[in-house]
Amino acid sequence: MRLFTPGPVAVPGEVLQLLAEPPLPHHSAQFRQLVFAIQSRLRELLEAAEPVLLLTCSGTGALEAVASALCPEGSRALVLVNGRFSARCAEILRRLRVQVQRLEAPWGESISPEALERYLESHPGMESVWIVHSETSTGVLQPLQELIGVVRRYCPDAFVCVDAITSFAVHPCPMSWGIDAVVVSSQKALMLPPGLAIVGLSARAWEHVLRHDSRSLYFDLRLARERASEGLTLWTPAVSLVRALGYVLEHYFADGLAPHWERHARSARAVRAALGQLGLRCFGQSGSNALSVVELPEPLRTLPEELAACGFAVGRGQDALAGRVMRIGHMGALSVGDILEFLAVLEELVRRHGGGGEPGSAVAAAAAVFSS
Repeated sequence: MRLFTPGPVAVPGEVLQLLAEPPLPHHSAQFRQLVFAIQSRLRELLEAAEPVLLLTCSGTGALEAVASALCPEGSRALVLVNGRFSARCAEILRRLRVQVQRLEAPWGESISPEALERYLESHPGMESVWIVHSETSTGVLQPLQELIGVVRRYCPDAFVCVDAITSFAVHPCPMSWGIDAVVVSSQKALMLPPGLAIVGLSARAWEHVLRHDSRSLYFDLRLARERASEGLTLWTPAVSLVRALGYVLEHYFADGLAPHWERHARSARAVRAALGQLGLRCFGQSGSNALSVVELPEPLRTLPEELAACGFAVGRGQDALAGRVMRIGHMGALSVGDILEFLAVLEELVRRHGGGGEPGSAVAAAAAVFSS
């Protein structure tokens, strides 16, 4: 089964071999050196001025860690909600007894800077603002830099907290834009299995964390920072994933993030060119290069199951979009050949249902993008 899901993603073969090796003792000098090297490289890639933490958990766990550390009970938080994962941020905060307010847009639409400006004009005093940069349920990309600019004008003291789980290494989202907390996860563009999360905090966010007792033991970021200064992690880490992360950063990110931005943009253009030849449309404002969310007319709603029978896994629609869309991931260890082979199978399946254009036109359109 080849993964064209938006997470987990296809993992490079040499990384899978590395994961099969005996684990390192997490208090050994070798592991500490590895953690120091990873921290240094992640700070460069995130443009983070402060220490970056590795947590053994999903991205959701890291979001809860940040919420617990930066949003005291009763504080006021604004969440920009336009899909399943932004709604999950709101739910995390609600359960921590934060006063949650939601600025919502229909699924498939981004939230404009103008809409945020109007909201903050009439709702001053927000202490944190939460933005999911790439909404994986819909494929929508938020105009992050512009939104941060609006927050800084109207709520200069608010913490800007960004879920970059499916945007890191796919789109620019440096902390130097004014991000106070960013969360990244291993099973997306980092091309690793699930299980690791990365948290970056700004200097003023760290100042807040260091002045307040943690409400969580497992997610005590203050203690995690102390351990990180020694080349250690908080609690027993997923040591094999940490070693794989070090390998990926050294071998795949040696030239920084720009080649990955271009690779994902090219893959997105190629897939969408092929979809156009097949008469298929992307759902809403599909601006994220991490995935293409494809509307499925009634006769084609069995495509995910048919693709699975051919050995290709895609993401299905979630919540309100269940059964209505399929989500094709562009992340992970996918070669041009992998993508073209997937599109050839997709084209054949669509043609069996009476759709599609000229035979081979979808693959040809994608190949033209890759060769341009």
